Amino acid sequence: MEGLDTKLVNGALATSEGVMEVDIGIAGGRIAAIGRPGSLPDASEVIDMEGKVVLPGGIDTHVHSGDPGADQMFGAAMGAEALKEWDGFADTTQAAALGGVTTVADMPFQFPTTTDPETFDAKLASISPRAYVDFALWVTCQPEDLSHIVPLKEKGIVGYKLVMQQSVAEFMPYHHDGALCEALQEIKKTGLTSTIHAESQEIIHTLEEKLKAEGRNDPRAFLDCHPPITELEAVNRALFIAKQLGARINIAHCSLAEGLDMVDRAKQEGVDVTVESCPHYFILDESIFDEKGTLAKLSPALRDRQNVDRMWEKVREGKVDCMGSDHIGYPLAFKQGDIWQSLAGIPGIQTMIPLLLGEGVNKGRMDLPELVKVTSEGPARVCSLYPRKGSAQIGADADLAVYDLKAVREVALEDQYKVEWSLYEGRKAVYPEKVFVRGKRVVDNGKVVGERGYGELSSPMSTL
Repeated sequence: MEGLDTKLVNGALATSEGVMEVDIGIAGGRIAAIGRPGSLPDASEVIDMEGKVVLPGGIDTHVHSGDPGADQMFGAAMGAEALKEWDGFADTTQAAALGGVTTVADMPFQFPTTTDPETFDAKLASISPRAYVDFALWVTCQPEDLSHIVPLKEKGIVGYKLVMQQSVAEFMPYHHDGALCEALQEIKKTGLTSTIHAESQEIIHTLEEKLKAEGRNDPRAFLDCHPPITELEAVNRALFIAKQLGARINIAHCSLAEGLDMVDRAKQEGVDVTVESCPHYFILDESIFDEKGTLAKLSPALRDRQNVDRMWEKVREGKVDCMGSDHIGYPLAFKQGDIWQSLAGIPGIQTMIPLLLGEGVNKGRMDLPELVKVTSEGPARVCSLYPRKGSAQIGADADLAVYDLKAVREVALEDQYKVEWSLYEGRKAVYPEKVFVRGKRVVDNGKVVGERGYGELSSPMSTL
C-alpha cells in the first residue's frame, strides 16, 4: 500500500451494517484502507477521532437551489442589498457542508427549467463554479415533448422528476396520467429512476376552490385542502401505473406512514419502487400552523402527531429508502401574505442530518446504521451513485463527516447559514465537527473551510 494522505484514527465508523472501532486511510480522494486501530501505515496528516463517530457523507436527494435564475425570482422580495449577498448554489452547498451533506441532488425547477441538453448545460455552467460539495442533477420533461429524455441520460443525470400536482404552474411541468404514462415508458429506456411528486391534482383543486369560495384564507385552509387522501390516492395511482408499465420509480417526500406501507406492499408485489421521506415529517406536526402560520406551508402538508410517531416506527422497520430535505431557501417575504399567496417549502439542508441525530439517534428513535441507510447508502442507490457515493468502503470517494454525539445543541436561527427563518428552532441537533468531500476537508470545527468550485458533478457513469 502506498502512503496515505490522511488517516482518521481512534474513531467509530458507522455503516449500514453496524458501528466499529477502526482507523480510516484516505489517498487520492478515496478511502484507501480501513483497519483495526493502529494497523494502517503512516499518513501525511493524522486526525484523532477519539470519542467521535464517523459517518459516510450525507446525500440529500431533494434540494431546490433555484440556480440559475433564483436571483431573478427572489430579487424583488429580497431587495437590492440582500440580493448582493445572494450567491445561489454556493449558498446551498455551504449550508449542505455545515450539515454533513457531501452530495446535493438538485431538482430541475428554476429559470429555465432543466428539460433538454441545452438547459442542462446552462445549469451545469452556472452551478459548477459555485459548488462547495459534490452535486447530482435531476431533470424533468414537458408533457408535450419527450424527445429529450433519452439524450439527457448521457449528460450524467441521476433521474427524472415528474409532478402529479400542479403546484407552481409557472415553472413546474404538471404530468397528468397520460403524460405520466408516456414519460415513464420513455424513461424506462434509460434504466434510471423517476422521482414522483405524488399528490392528487383533481382532489386538491376541488377542495381548494371550495375553500376559496367560502372565503377561507387562514393557514389551516391549506391543511383542509391537502388531507391524507390527496397523497394516498396519488401514491396508489403512481404505484399501479409503475407496476403495469414495469417502470422504476421513487415516491418523493412521503409524509404518511400509510403511504410507506403502500410502497412496501408494492415492493413485495415486484414493483421497482423506492420511497423518500423528509425530516419535517418526523419532527414537526400540523399543530405548528397555529404558531408559525404560513411558514409551515409544505407540500405534502404536515400531518398529525400520531402519524409522526408512526413514521419513526417505519424507519425502524426499514420502510424508508432515503431522506431528502426538500430544501428551498425562500426569502421570508415569499412566505408572507395569506395561505394561498405564500409559497410552499422550507429551508432544511443544514439541519437534516443534525436533527436526525439529535431528535432521532440520541432519543432512541433510530440507530446509527438506520441513519446511514436513509441519509447515505439509500440515497446513493436511489440516485444510481452507489457504491462510489454513500458508502464507507475501500475505493469509495472519501466523503465523510465526523460527529460528537454528546455535543447536542438547540437549533438557533443565528447558527443557520443565510437563513431568514426556520421551523426547527429549539429542536435538538448534532452538527458535524469535520466534513470531507473526496478526501478534502470542507468543514473544520463547524466552519466552512472548503473552496468555491471544488464540488463536481456526481454521475451514474462515474463508478468504482
